[in-house]
Amino acid sequence: MTAQVVMYPIIILLSSAAIMPLLSILEEKLKFKQLKLILTIFSLTSCLILLLTLHQQVSSEGHVEVFLYGFGLPFGVQIYVDEFSVYMAVIFCFLGLLVAIFSHRYMEVDTGLDKYYGLLLTLITGMVGVTFAGDLFNLYVFWELMCISSYSLVSFRKYRWEAVEAGFKYLVMSTIGSLVALYGISIIYGCFKTVNMREIATQIALAQVELNSSAISSLYFAAGLIICGFAVTAALVPFHTWLPDAHPAAPASISAMLSGVVIKTGIYAMARILFTVFTIAPLSTIVGVEVHPVPIVNYGLILLFLGVITITVANIMVLRQRDLKRFLAYSSIVNMGYITSGLGIAAHLLYHYSGQAYESATIAASGAILHILNHAVGKGLLFLSSGCIVHEAKTRDLTKVEGIGRKMPWTGVSSTIGLLHLAGVPPMAGFWSKLLIIWGGLSHPQDIFLLISTAIIIVNSIYAAGYYLWLVQRLMFSKTGSVAEKAHEAPLSMIIPIAVLALSCILLTILLPWLIPVVESSVLTLIGG
Repeated sequence: MTAQVVMYPIIILLSSAAIMPLLSILEEKLKFKQLKLILTIFSLTSCLILLLTLHQQVSSEGHVEVFLYGFGLPFGVQIYVDEFSVYMAVIFCFLGLLVAIFSHRYMEVDTGLDKYYGLLLTLITGMVGVTFAGDLFNLYVFWELMCISSYSLVSFRKYRWEAVEAGFKYLVMSTIGSLVALYGISIIYGCFKTVNMREIATQIALAQVELNSSAISSLYFAAGLIICGFAVTAALVPFHTWLPDAHPAAPASISAMLSGVVIKTGIYAMARILFTVFTIAPLSTIVGVEVHPVPIVNYGLILLFLGVITITVANIMVLRQRDLKRFLAYSSIVNMGYITSGLGIAAHLLYHYSGQAYESATIAASGAILHILNHAVGKGLLFLSSGCIVHEAKTRDLTKVEGIGRKMPWTGVSSTIGLLHLAGVPPMAGFWSKLLIIWGGLSHPQDIFLLISTAIIIVNSIYAAGYYLWLVQRLMFSKTGSVAEKAHEAPLSMIIPIAVLALSCILLTILLPWLIPVVESSVLTLIGG
């Protein structure tokens, strides 16, 4: 497949974003204000179709690999698309499409919508580009495109000091994180004279018997820098403090993108680099004996520690919140902890038990990858629902919106489905992704660190289910206050996206037997199979 065909999703999104200002001028001439929205929806729908077509190809061929402009290794910009890449890109574009539809009425009071839709498209372009990158340079360029777009969208309502402050805090913290990750990338380049991830892994595999303690220390240092750098955008504790401030300040549509997919991109970049660059085929594989890939450094320990700390700290903080969007922001941090823990369990098992624990590692990683989808759909739904509530009630105070779900039945029922989905109430899909992570963690009870970590995850999962159900009770069954009494259902174009996401939560549960093989295929392309 040619580079142009593989790049079509990115080309379409970038081109649409580039002509958005011209389209705004055309709208003034034609006295028709919906051209920006139509172009955004068309672009994202086209990308979804192309990605689904691309998924069929990578399913049959394993991956699609091209070098742009004819430059090969070690300096060529590589596009490398496998099932995990397409899995993530489809989630990004699907949620982006629903957010664009939701924004039609939600953002109607704002000016500068050509910039809004343009930035939304460049945000999605950056995320899709990160998933398509086969080399660290390419990944970092798209990463910065995503970050710059997200800073601007968080502070889009710049006439409010809250938005400016939150955007600036996000800018400073994420920029420092990006520089730390870049430092880690530079160390890798200094050691291997290439930024191509698979070429680096090959060099490490071939030289594994010659690696001395100094070389291993350098690899540990580089891995630590990459984890810390991308952990800022992934909102892992202690790098999480920007997210609870960004959500209340950002439009609800952008909050859905931030928690639904942007922070997942941080996890993706971290996982892709760690499992590709720092995981090698043992020497016996090279001489013809089939052995599963093994991490060359114990990054699983760091991931699992960060994941458990993230879940625990965010769970403690969440019940102190009276602001609905801050409440949801902390619950997003909790769920990032689940995903990180699942990947950490997988890496820990592969490092310590190699092929003996490969099946258990696959189960834990499958739980993490499935939870990426579950959380993207569920949290996207909840933040768009919060936008409907704030749009009608003009407040984010939980004490003032009690019982509002009965006055806004579509929003209330959809929110309830999303909360039950994320609470992990059986048989919802959110339950099964958490169960897979826990199952993987309990597979080797003789490992005390793994056993204690999994026990903490179980306790936190039960605790989190409690406050999700508590929020259902507050929104749906509490006595209606004066503010909620005056509320009515949000406009149809805002209801349609949350209804689609609520239906998606149900479909994920029903279609789980068909979804699990897709997730497992994505996991195998990530950890090596």
